Amino acid sequence: MNENKIAQFRNAHKRDKPLVLLNIWNVASANELTKKKINLIPTGSYAMSDHYGYQDGENMPFDEILCYIQHMDTGNNYITADIESGYAENLTDLEKNTEALINSGVIGINIEDRKSNTETLYSIEEQSERLLCIKQKLNFMKKDLFINVRTDKYFIGDIANNNQDEQVLNQTITRIKAYEKTGIDGIFVPGLKNKEHIEKITGETSLPINIMLDVKEDSVAEYLNIGISRISFGPSIYMLYSEHENSDLDTFYTSLLAEIVQHEKQNLIELFKIK
Repeated sequence: MNENKIAQFRNAHKRDKPLVLLNIWNVASANELTKKKINLIPTGSYAMSDHYGYQDGENMPFDEILCYIQHMDTGNNYITADIESGYAENLTDLEKNTEALINSGVIGINIEDRKSNTETLYSIEEQSERLLCIKQKLNFMKKDLFINVRTDKYFIGDIANNNQDEQVLNQTITRIKAYEKTGIDGIFVPGLKNKEHIEKITGETSLPINIMLDVKEDSVAEYLNIGISRISFGPSIYMLYSEHENSDLDTFYTSLLAEIVQHEKQNLIELFKIK
C-alpha cells in the first residue's frame, strides 16, 4: 500500500503547479491538518525540536521523532520526515535509520548536505555516497521512499548576498547534477528566492525543485510559473501560530488556508487533499 502512496506523491510534483506543503510541529497540528482534509503531513526539524523542548540540529532524539510520527495516522496520511543530516555518523547508522523510517510508515524524507550543527557542507562525493547508501538499503528491502535532498549553498552565510551570487548558483547546479545521478527524487534549496536563479536551476535538471517561503512575508502567487514543483514553509507556520497563543488550531488553520485554497481552486497549486 505504501508503494502506491509514494507513487501518487511522486506524481504530484508538477512544474508550474507546485505541491504546497504546510509544515507541522507536533501531533496536534498534524491531526488538525487532517481535519481540514489535507493528508500530506510534512514534519519540520526546527519547529518540532523547538515545540518539544530541544535545540535544532539533531538534538531531538531520532526515536522520539519516529514515535510522534507513528501518532500521526501513517496508515491514511502521507508523512514526509525531516531528518536533517540523517542522524548518522557513518553509513551503517544511515542504513539503520533508513530501515527505521520505512518501518515507521513515512512516504518521504528530507535529508540535507550540511553537516549537523556546522556551517560546512559534505563534499559532493561524501553526500553522493550517503544518498547511494539510502538507495541501496531501499533496494535491498524492496521498498520505496521519496528522497528530497536539501542543498544549502544559499542557506549558509548571507542569504541576500547568496541570491545575487552567480558562483553560489553554479555551485548549487553542480551539486544538483551530481545528486541526480544517485537516483534521488527531488531537490530542496532553502534560502533561494531569486527568480532568475530559480529559472536557471529548474532549466538544468529534470528533478522537481522545492523552495521554502515565509508564510508571513512571501506570496505563493509570486513563485508560480517559474518551474517550481514544490513549496514548503519551514518553521514559519509554527512561528506564526506561536504569535497567536490564544488561537485554537481550527481557527488558525482556517485563516491560514483562506488564501492558499483560492490558489488551489484556480488550479494553480496542489494541496494534496484526499477526496
